[in-house]
Amino acid sequence: MTGAEPGIGLYSISVRGLEVPDLLGWARAEGVAFVHLRGGTRGYALTERDAATLKHWRAVTEQTVPITGVTADTDLAELLDTDATVRDRARRSLGRMAWAAASLGAGWVRLLARTPLDPAMVQRAGAVPVMAVPLLVELHHPAWLTPAPATALGRLLDQSPHLRVLADTAQLAAMLTTVGPHTVAGLDRVIAATNVLHLSDQGHGLRHPGHAQIATAIARRLDDDHEIEVAVEWTGPDRSPATALDRYRAATAWWRGLREQHRRSHV
Repeated sequence: MTGAEPGIGLYSISVRGLEVPDLLGWARAEGVAFVHLRGGTRGYALTERDAATLKHWRAVTEQTVPITGVTADTDLAELLDTDATVRDRARRSLGRMAWAAASLGAGWVRLLARTPLDPAMVQRAGAVPVMAVPLLVELHHPAWLTPAPATALGRLLDQSPHLRVLADTAQLAAMLTTVGPHTVAGLDRVIAATNVLHLSDQGHGLRHPGHAQIATAIARRLDDDHEIEVAVEWTGPDRSPATALDRYRAATAWWRGLREQHRRSHV
């Protein structure tokens, strides 16, 4: 590995009650390296903001911390749906979100992947459309790690070079538990395509061994000089700034300890 240890960001879902400029100012004051912004209607509703607001928020990032990525609520399956009405609506919505993300200086938009695909569907649909920024897919169903959906995901990634993965440690750890370690088909492919990692604390810390399994696999890629953004996602019951900061610091310490242990074991 070369260069300094990169900074760690925070997903805005981790803290409630702050408008975007206040969130960015708070993040800078507390040493958070960057922010991932929840962009949908349950977050900051970016597609409903006018250009002047987005321009102002972009200016605020230049004095505080960057917004490096934005999460959308659009589902991957909607972009590939055989129903043209569903497909076109999803693509228009995602296009607006990607434009808003680019206006903020973000480098990607995340898609949800709640519905596992099959290889035939991917074959019919072709590539995911190109947007103003690259797209990341976050897997939200354990079947993604089973053979047919894993094959479908691999084909989709191969034919859509602008599509990569956001790996969430809680989501993937739960998938490993559900699917079982002896039947996992797609985990290596998911890790290889990961551009962003969320250290995802749902209220119980990162003690489940699945968190360490996923994070260690990502650490190996970082040690091979792959560029991967790492951010903390806190979704426990108390999302106050004080608690969010406490959980952020705990997760970053856990991550740095894991990386140091990994380095020592490979000296």
